[in-house]
Amino acid sequence: MDKNIIMVRGLGFDYGDGWVFHKLDLDIEQGDFVAVIGANGAGKSTLLKMLAHAMPPTVGEIYYYGKRLEEFKEWHKIGYVAQNPMKMQREFPISVEEVVALGLLQPGKLWHRFGKQERQALEKALQDFQLESLRQRKIGELSGGQQQRVFLARAMVHRPEILLLDEPATGIDMATKVALYGMLKRINQEQNVTIVMISHDLELAADAAKSALCIDHGICFRGDVHQALQHHHKHGYFYR
Repeated sequence: MDKNIIMVRGLGFDYGDGWVFHKLDLDIEQGDFVAVIGANGAGKSTLLKMLAHAMPPTVGEIYYYGKRLEEFKEWHKIGYVAQNPMKMQREFPISVEEVVALGLLQPGKLWHRFGKQERQALEKALQDFQLESLRQRKIGELSGGQQQRVFLARAMVHRPEILLLDEPATGIDMATKVALYGMLKRINQEQNVTIVMISHDLELAADAAKSALCIDHGICFRGDVHQALQHHHKHGYFYR
């Protein structure tokens, strides 16, 4: 069985004013924890959105478990947390428990009554992400770090095999960032969840992630995360 559960071949995207990246090839193995790094505007979020099937590529193909993205149906295996998920929803009157429960909804079964297994999954997610005492709080009332735990719980409640994260540590203090990266490291190691995460915290990512992918309108580095950190300290070209 092929260890590569995500394969990208000849991927390119053009917003209409030139290629963000072009002819991008990438393989990600099961159980990897990939820190996606690079300059602002280099195409990191664009790549992640295409992996999450949130926007189509201009050219090229994405494969999950050997199936073309357009033919892939097992979306319960993928968890996705977009960048700043609360940006436009701060006043939306929904509780922590209700947000996490949204991760259990299946296409064609919206707002169906949850069974015993689903209730157990919801309770476990609230417990795993230390949200039990916050379950009835409105999502907009929480701190940035608490909100990130809620959206991670929503992404993980259906026990995905792949987790896609777009800058999950943005806007939170250092202590909360350290705790968040530690939580993601445990998810990767203890549950063997493959994680692809955009990060601007290379020092923290180096402790949690296993490999690094530097995007600068194409792949400029792919390899061990500690080697990426050494390159960054020596050359400083990953961010500008």
